[in-house]
Amino acid sequence: MSDLSGFSLPFSRSKTMTDSSSSTAQGGVGRSASLPQLIAQQPIRRPQTITSPTQSTVIAFADNKGSTSPTSSSSSILSGTTTTSSASTVLDASAKVTVSSSSAAAQLLSRVSEEIKQRPWRPLPDKRLQINVKRVELNETLQRPYVILTLGDQLFQTSTSEHQHGNWNEGFEFRVTYHAQLFDSLQLDLYDKNILLRDRHVGRAEIKVSHLEGLPESFTSFYEIWDRTKSASTMSNLAGKKTLSSNIGAVQLRIHYRYQKPPQLEDNCPPTLSIVPAPRISNELEDDDEFLAQLSEAMMDEDSDTRFQKYEDTDVKDSKAQQAQLKFATVDDGDDMVVQYPILDMVGSWTIAPETQKVVKAVIRLAAAFGQGFELTHAQILTAVVVLERFYRDITSERMDTGLATLEQVEHAGYFWRFSMACYGWAGINFVGKGNGIIKDFIRWRSDHACAIDFLRIPKEDLLAYEFHASKVFHPSYYVALDRATNSIVLAIRGTMSAFDTLTDLVCEYQQWKGGLVHGGMKTSAEWFMKNLVPQIVAYIFKHKVSALNIVGHSLGAGTASILTMMLLDHQDELQSMMNGHFRIQCHAFAPACCVSKDLADRYTENIRCYVYEDDIVSRLSYGSMMDVKTMMLGAVEAAAHMGLTKVFLTGTDEDWNETLQTVAQVRQQIKAAEIQHPKLYIAGAVFQLWRHLEDQDRVEMKPASNRLCEEVLIKPAALSQHLLGILDNAFPKARESSMMIPSNRSVSPKTLSKETTIHLTNRATL
Repeated sequence: MSDLSGFSLPFSRSKTMTDSSSSTAQGGVGRSASLPQLIAQQPIRRPQTITSPTQSTVIAFADNKGSTSPTSSSSSILSGTTTTSSASTVLDASAKVTVSSSSAAAQLLSRVSEEIKQRPWRPLPDKRLQINVKRVELNETLQRPYVILTLGDQLFQTSTSEHQHGNWNEGFEFRVTYHAQLFDSLQLDLYDKNILLRDRHVGRAEIKVSHLEGLPESFTSFYEIWDRTKSASTMSNLAGKKTLSSNIGAVQLRIHYRYQKPPQLEDNCPPTLSIVPAPRISNELEDDDEFLAQLSEAMMDEDSDTRFQKYEDTDVKDSKAQQAQLKFATVDDGDDMVVQYPILDMVGSWTIAPETQKVVKAVIRLAAAFGQGFELTHAQILTAVVVLERFYRDITSERMDTGLATLEQVEHAGYFWRFSMACYGWAGINFVGKGNGIIKDFIRWRSDHACAIDFLRIPKEDLLAYEFHASKVFHPSYYVALDRATNSIVLAIRGTMSAFDTLTDLVCEYQQWKGGLVHGGMKTSAEWFMKNLVPQIVAYIFKHKVSALNIVGHSLGAGTASILTMMLLDHQDELQSMMNGHFRIQCHAFAPACCVSKDLADRYTENIRCYVYEDDIVSRLSYGSMMDVKTMMLGAVEAAAHMGLTKVFLTGTDEDWNETLQTVAQVRQQIKAAEIQHPKLYIAGAVFQLWRHLEDQDRVEMKPASNRLCEEVLIKPAALSQHLLGILDNAFPKARESSMMIPSNRSVSPKTLSKETTIHLTNRATL
């Protein structure tokens, strides 16, 4: 087929893998249409029929009076003269056509060229990656090659070519989110079709989407094809350097992609500021009539609890705000590139809500992208875990030499920890051994509500609103209480305790927000609170004339609380003016999940405090850190290959392990020294870590720390157990004792108290 310079290539936008039969049904360049129509047509898949370079192809152009069809003869006549079947007519017209052929062709080319210049070109769509597979060059001969292209859960297949070099010239279009641009790779698997036996996998080429930064929007290049076991995604960085000379060929691709720009910090928001200027609530949500109605009702009516009833049973909820479906930002209903899941659609339509189905599909997409190249057997995965546990056994966690936290800081942490733990209801309170007994509390009427009141030792009327059995994704359980000791309203958000909470955790796709990155699931949860609960909280603040709003949470609830605090700090000036200048928003996050990028995390150190116990794995988990764990596991399997399963699990000596652990250490070092790091999320605000004393394990110390602890996941046996409620519940009293042992911490001067950024207790009898 002749190459037409400047033509946009046909692209397939099918939702599932296409085969040769489906590709034949679609049209391509050979369709009967004018050249301007071909330029303007939407991207489509090229026909399966492979056109030889020597085969002539005729394109007929349409004029204003009509259109012609391509002929099958070896030479074509481009003119407006109508031909007849009569031989004599053809002979009479041939002389005229011969004389005027040059001028007619020149006029036609001039007209088409002018129309091309005047016609606006179809711009390259945003968040779309267009790949045109041209041909392959190999060191071996193929009979019937074809290529399968994979990006996350999106899968396409070229036609099967009869040419050994393919010569497909077929285009495909992929959906690329900003998260996919950061982490995902496009894989092109080359196969040689076999009629009788299984198709032979020849090799694989990979393109890291993030590596397209700085390249032209459209370019043609060759990409090396490797054996599948030696491709970049299936090996650690160290092993990849040893196989640079083992490629088996290359594939020629034409790539069209507009690189998505990273989020930029606002010029008027230095990272050191704790309050980010933003429009007023009424301006930000001026189009949301429901939000404004709730806010107006809450501000004008002191008894406006009707829309936010105190309830525990989800069957009695009747609020429009509770029933309104939540828009999930990473799921585009109109996106025709979203892969379909027929079984999930069929089963899910009977069992789960449509919104939950969308979330499940989003989790499947993330899992498919994460699993690309992770082609380990179950035995190899178990081997990797054992090797990494042995490696991190000798890695000492970094402890900053910053001294102990002040007594005020420890007391505030222990005080608000009680509110966070009470959000788990009777089950969580009994888990730490502070309830009335599992059976007694289980059969108790409104047990979660009653146990929370008893545990907090507050009057019944001070538990203003609560929902302990939320049954929606992005809608964790919570309660709102009046704390008279600190003259504040306390919003407590529960951590992961249900399948819906787990789905919120797993929707870990990065989203651009406030000039940085944020955890998609937690941000959506925070938006639910901002829209549905904040109006009532504003009413409580106005009604009870409090001086602060304290937001607390554990695990998932802590991450959601941190993001919600960032949203509310945009309106702190508005709240302060309402309370005559005396109002503060503070967040206490216990064992928080990583939720924002580092620039955002460092911006809110004045208003958010996070508390992490030693090597808690949850406070280190993000999609970026798990990508590093994936590389470490691949390196661990490669390092232990010489040992065998018997030595790994049973009989391995120190000499056997030394070589393996040295190799794993090299892989870890290369991950840290890599020029392109996987973007990671961090815990927000000022960070405090609780450590057991090195000499006395019964002593616990609370020290200021850095959020850089989120950059690496430590595979240790106790890393998961250190996240549990009982560990933190026992740690804070011990940390208080350690702080009291320092003379400078026993008493605090009034001058120091006046500089303290947190809210001080007026009654510590409940400590």
